[in-house]
Amino acid sequence: MDKVTFYPLTEWAILPEKEKVNLSSENFSEIRWFHKKRKKGACWPYKFAKELGWIICSPIDVIIEPVEEVQVSVESTTDLEEIQHLRGIDFWVKRDDIYIGLKPDGWFRIHQSIIDGVWHSMFVPNGEGSFEWKLGWNVEIPKDFVLLFQPLEGISEFITHPGLLTSKMLPSFHSGLGLPIAFEPRKKKQILRGEPLGKMYVFHKSALSLKEEVIIKERIYEPNEI
Repeated sequence: MDKVTFYPLTEWAILPEKEKVNLSSENFSEIRWFHKKRKKGACWPYKFAKELGWIICSPIDVIIEPVEEVQVSVESTTDLEEIQHLRGIDFWVKRDDIYIGLKPDGWFRIHQSIIDGVWHSMFVPNGEGSFEWKLGWNVEIPKDFVLLFQPLEGISEFITHPGLLTSKMLPSFHSGLGLPIAFEPRKKKQILRGEPLGKMYVFHKSALSLKEEVIIKERIYEPNEI
């Protein structure tokens, strides 16, 4: 039987859990008129869709903030120091062949965890105000399946960006702080440990190769319509 296996890599990791739609009735006999019996979960397409996949939760308490970001390409550290002075940005990280500068930077730099005697950042700047947020766990899926990250609906303070990984990509996250999500703060907010961040789905890779076909049925007109 095909299965999804989760591996906690740290003591603080919170593994993904299945979402459960609450169907309990809020029907109290002592209240006049207002009786909430009908819920969205009573509609089985909604219930099945909501309970498909896993909820990804925050492993820590963190106060997030949107960041001001600049990306530069420089020939020397002297150039970088000049840009730092002109823009008032103290924190820089090199990604590929560019430097990313961000402020404020204290809120994400303070969150670190130790692995094999070395402190690792949980948040790694990834461009356009987004971060790789490493969650302290990894997952294995069957070889012919893919893993899809999706944002939650109704959240304005942050977004977990969509992302797709094949089963071959996942072993590379068995070390360090594990699998990351692409996370972007959009408003200042306190996120508590255990608070939902996004959803994760696993499905067969054949779904990626489905073709689209549109069939337009020719209308037959009645004589009185011509």
